[in-house]
Amino acid sequence: MSALYPTPSPPATAWLATLRATLANLVGQVPGGPPVDPESLAAHVESAAPEAAEVGAEVLAETLREYGSTISGLTAAFGLRPAAIVVALGRGEELGELDPVVAQALDQVPELAALTSSGTVVIAKDGRATTLIAATTVGPALGPLRLDWPDRDDVWLCAVPSGAGPLAAARAALARILPQAGVPRSELRAVPDTHPQTLHVALRTVDPAADPELVMARLEGWRTAVEQLHRGDVAIHWEQA
Repeated sequence: MSALYPTPSPPATAWLATLRATLANLVGQVPGGPPVDPESLAAHVESAAPEAAEVGAEVLAETLREYGSTISGLTAAFGLRPAAIVVALGRGEELGELDPVVAQALDQVPELAALTSSGTVVIAKDGRATTLIAATTVGPALGPLRLDWPDRDDVWLCAVPSGAGPLAAARAALARILPQAGVPRSELRAVPDTHPQTLHVALRTVDPAADPELVMARLEGWRTAVEQLHRGDVAIHWEQA
């Protein structure tokens, strides 16, 4: 190809091949929906995934047009954004489930668009309600980040890529959550051959300026959110030094 239209890299070519093969296998297995707008969806997919951007808008739109009914059916079945579905399928990742709190706000909170699954917990302390959301995403790792939410005052999101599996995703989420929750130093240890997959977290250092009760309330909230995210496939246990 010319310098203006370079050949996609092997990862980009593999992504497209995986996407097409997966969608072809799903034809007839998922009730079809109304056709998608292939050009608009291609633009969203390209902005969400560098491998899709390498493929090129025209080639990508052709695939999305061919399998538009199946993509629309998957959107209705899983409640995820079409672009997130396309990116995840091309990467060979399983589609998850959004919890009701996230699903209801999907159209109103932009940071939720790339999520592929989520678990949400509300913790109450001193008359204040805090919403904690653990999620997987087709985008880069994010958070814990405070979100602007239409009808909630204190909402936090921690999202990590899902490609490495539930245990790796849980580890990645906790690695981001613990310092923000008041635990700057910790050790995470997976227990082999367990179901659910068990993750022991040793809390080596707790911020001396932090309220211990508040720290544990945050940790318990995040633990529950991460466990809900993985629908019983991961169990987290705290170990205090």
